[in-house]
Amino acid sequence: MAMITFYGLLDSRIWTVAKPTVARLVGRFSTAGVEERYVVIGTAYGHIHTANGDIRTWRSYSGARKAARNYKPGV
Repeated sequence: MAMITFYGLLDSRIWTVAKPTVARLVGRFSTAGVEERYVVIGTAYGHIHTANGDIRTWRSYSGARKAARNYKPGV
């Protein structure tokens, strides 16, 4: 299965996976230009959020994969 890629913002595809999965998010996260980050989708709320409600991103696939494996809904 190919990795799901989002350009700019997340869309309804965050609800299409049944378990926490890593997806690619391509967009402008700083003044450095277009970057590639990773997000965890397929959670109870669609994706993992930060404390203030933003999309939680990781700079590496392995960091996001570790978070997806450790994700426990309701905690």
